[in-house]
Amino acid sequence: MQFSTGLANYVAATGSVKTALQLGFLTLYTPPTDPNAGPDDALTGSTLLGTFTKDNDGSTGLSWGSAVNRALPKAVEDWMTTWAATGVAAIARFTAAGDDPTAASTTSKRVQMTVGVAGADITMGNPSVVSGDDFTLDSAEIDIDP
Repeated sequence: MQFSTGLANYVAATGSVKTALQLGFLTLYTPPTDPNAGPDDALTGSTLLGTFTKDNDGSTGLSWGSAVNRALPKAVEDWMTTWAATGVAAIARFTAAGDDPTAASTTSKRVQMTVGVAGADITMGNPSVVSGDDFTLDSAEIDIDP
């Protein structure tokens, strides 16, 4: 899990991770062309697989709960998507509302995560997704571990 420069600077000087990302969006992608692309880099060559919104309504951002044991869990609500493409999910970005999650930026507030079966920031029973299928993310958290 990696914080963008914009998120790290915001937390250091202005506010909390929760405030920065409240009502933002989670997007999942196929691997980028550059496997070393970080949260400040563009996701060149990646295919957008899905954008999670509250109740899969396509527009309402996602909420975070209260921090527990250095972790910020998702709120008790349904984070859902309908897969926009077929592929294997490998990378995810949680971004503040209004951010272009694929663009390069050192000011955008975002968290970049790995996606996989085990040992990833976001674990899925099967990271191979099929366009048109619905998916609900049951649990998620951002670890705050300095």
